[in-house]
Amino acid sequence: MSKAFNQYFSRYAANEVEVLIQHELLLPDEFLVEHVVVIPAYQETSAFIERFLASSLVKSPVLMVVVINEPIAQSSAAQITERFSKDLKNTYVNSLNPQKKLHKYSLSCGDISWQHENLTLIKVHQSQSWLLVVDRFTHGIEKEQGVGLARKIGADLCAYLISIKRVDQPWICSSDADAYLPDNYFSALHSRDKSTVVCCFNFQHSSDDKRVHQANFLYETALRYYVAGLHYANSPYAFFTIGSLLAFKAEVYVQARGFPKRSAGEDFYLLNKLAKLGDVEFIEEGIVTLEARTSQRVPFGTGPAVQKILDLQENKQDYCYYHPEIFILLKSTLCSFSNLWHHRADVATWLQQRSTPVSTALTEIGFDSFVNKQTNNSEKQFNKQLDVWFDAFKTLKFIHSVRANYYQDIPLAQALSKAPFRV
Repeated sequence: MSKAFNQYFSRYAANEVEVLIQHELLLPDEFLVEHVVVIPAYQETSAFIERFLASSLVKSPVLMVVVINEPIAQSSAAQITERFSKDLKNTYVNSLNPQKKLHKYSLSCGDISWQHENLTLIKVHQSQSWLLVVDRFTHGIEKEQGVGLARKIGADLCAYLISIKRVDQPWICSSDADAYLPDNYFSALHSRDKSTVVCCFNFQHSSDDKRVHQANFLYETALRYYVAGLHYANSPYAFFTIGSLLAFKAEVYVQARGFPKRSAGEDFYLLNKLAKLGDVEFIEEGIVTLEARTSQRVPFGTGPAVQKILDLQENKQDYCYYHPEIFILLKSTLCSFSNLWHHRADVATWLQQRSTPVSTALTEIGFDSFVNKQTNNSEKQFNKQLDVWFDAFKTLKFIHSVRANYYQDIPLAQALSKAPFRV
């Protein structure tokens, strides 16, 4: 096991990893798989597990890690998951009798092979694949840690299993219960460049509800518009940050200290760190179909965005998004960085030579303070530090500053027609 793995597991890993470490020797000898996928499940039934286990993806040995999570209730009124996660937990956890030997028990999908504390390992019937169920329903997850901690628990367990050679491939796949994975989901990872540390699968939304489908199409278009704008600006952080579409190498994941414990945006912040450690690759030929649905389970993201669009449409209002001029300004800013090193001693004058929106935005995000700390670096060191500093988060703050002060959102259709780039 590498130093990076050892350090992560001893200092930063979720508590469930310690349970796995303590009882690792009791894992079945036959428990060896090629691929692993992590799925958090909040307010979900077991339908997504049955769908996955019935697919062609389990023809090769696969481990599916399902983290059944539930926010710690603030009041009795917050208990809204009776028909969802509770049923899922009952199906895969409460059916066990801890007083008897586990191997005598069988669930509809397979046999229980190993269980300790809140971890249950199930051997899938007539298959070489496995299901690892993590019960974070009984004791819940702090609301502010939400899906971030759920993803972290699953990914941390996978990282450990990869480090001890129970999983052959180095990739941890991150998905969601509403994602329908393509047949080439795992095989597409085999042909990636060695420098690639993160992959993002292509995607599409689908729904039988026409209104929800149309709203989701608008939101999906906005996502593609944003990434296309970053590509146009030549940003090194032009990629989708959607947790259900990601695959990342375990060793790089632990170097980045894993998923942040956040109720939303955990995918954005993890990707922002991973992108500084290697290449991010878009797998265009692997299309994940996401079930278009409204949701208030997270404070922001696809579900709340779709609900917002539906509300706007109900009130005959346009769905608005970033003005394309923002990406034009971002492009000119990134281009101007090429000669910044030569003017590092007088960053104030350099800023004055930029357009007012650009100088205002850079000042607001602390640009001058960063440059002043780099005055003694070589040009190569300076430019490397600049790429790291002006990351996806700083780029987003730059965009929000320009939007707030100069270019407010406009209807998405208008933005698409005005943009100097194609979506």
